[in-house]
Amino acid sequence: MILLPAPMATSPHTVASCAIQASGSIDGDRELQNLNLVMGSTRRGTIVTGDGAMPRVDRAASPAGIIDLTVNRPAIDDFQQRLAQSLPALSSDPRFGQMQEYQPPEGPAWARRAARKWISLNGFDPSEDDIVVTSGAQHALLAVISSLIEPGDTIVCDRLTYYGLIALAQMFRFHIIGIGSDEQGMSAAELDDICGREPVRAVFTVPSMHNPTVVTMSEARRRELVGVAEKHDLVIIEDDVYGPMLGTHASALITLAPARTYHISALSKALAPGLRVGYLTCPPGRALLSAEAVRTTAWMPSPLPLLLATRWLEDGTAEAILKAQLAELRARHAIVTTILAGHSFSADPRCMFLWLRLPAPWRCEDFAANLRAHGVSVMAATAFACDRQPVEHAVRVNVGCASSREELATALRIIAATLNDRPRALAGLV
Repeated sequence: MILLPAPMATSPHTVASCAIQASGSIDGDRELQNLNLVMGSTRRGTIVTGDGAMPRVDRAASPAGIIDLTVNRPAIDDFQQRLAQSLPALSSDPRFGQMQEYQPPEGPAWARRAARKWISLNGFDPSEDDIVVTSGAQHALLAVISSLIEPGDTIVCDRLTYYGLIALAQMFRFHIIGIGSDEQGMSAAELDDICGREPVRAVFTVPSMHNPTVVTMSEARRRELVGVAEKHDLVIIEDDVYGPMLGTHASALITLAPARTYHISALSKALAPGLRVGYLTCPPGRALLSAEAVRTTAWMPSPLPLLLATRWLEDGTAEAILKAQLAELRARHAIVTTILAGHSFSADPRCMFLWLRLPAPWRCEDFAANLRAHGVSVMAATAFACDRQPVEHAVRVNVGCASSREELATALRIIAATLNDRPRALAGLV
């Protein structure tokens, strides 16, 4: 019996073949091979190949009739086709035999060597001894937090910040203080002021295409921030998951303060969120402490995704997917600038989301609710607030989340029309 994965588009001939195969005839197997849907191999059985046309990813998590622009995901689905093509070849890799074995918590040496190629896209080349491989960026952040931060400690971050940090604060019971930012990034002056008034253990920042405001921190601001961290002996947690998409950009904070910076990179934003592989670069001599956190939380990074990611970094597949992703984002950015012309927003043609500022009298929650009533879902600014301080009335719109350029254009037209409308009550209150 042959089991085909549910997402695979099967023709009537394929269905017929499966029925024949189920009845015990070998002709069905031959027909599937002729259709390039499976391949036979001695000792490996029948393998579903990736040579047939692959369907677009089913984004079924969204309710029917809703265009979901809330999720940070790549704008293309090259990953699916590449994965189908790559899986049959994994078993011939010399490292495949290690898939059933325990691995070092920091990841096998071959995975850390390949990681250097991806991390170099952030503008530096670390020693593999300083790299800890994790199951994604959130796992890397957890490894840093759990190994360095005690209950009651304080971490300073942007007032609008990555929700994963907020969730960890609730879990590990440390405090978060949000500070302001401007067009150059997080305010170094405000960080200095906070540290002068109360003890702060670390600063968390997303310096490249900050989520959700899209701001990329200037070189001058990075150096100011590092200066404050050195003055007050702060740990720097640099979430640089969008860095590989920027190309040439300002210095990574870890290159300015290598002895106090933990740098996080991952494959999920540029390649696919389902590929849970992250890379944590630690200060010299500190990797074993973070690796112990990986051992405690997951024992080790899962070796099969590591092998796939490593092969893609070695053979250029990862770079090819990244280039295709950037090309699609540029095309979508052109749609954004056309349809939202005249409105206030921050965007970057290399970024998968934009930050849309709302005109008065719109409030961000009301705008998001009205949009959803018209079939479009976005994230209100309050979803990123680390505390109860007021935030600007804006929404994050994920241009990569739409299933096509046409769907994106439809959603943007609804957004533009809503911006030009006035707030309307969705339900009566008595």
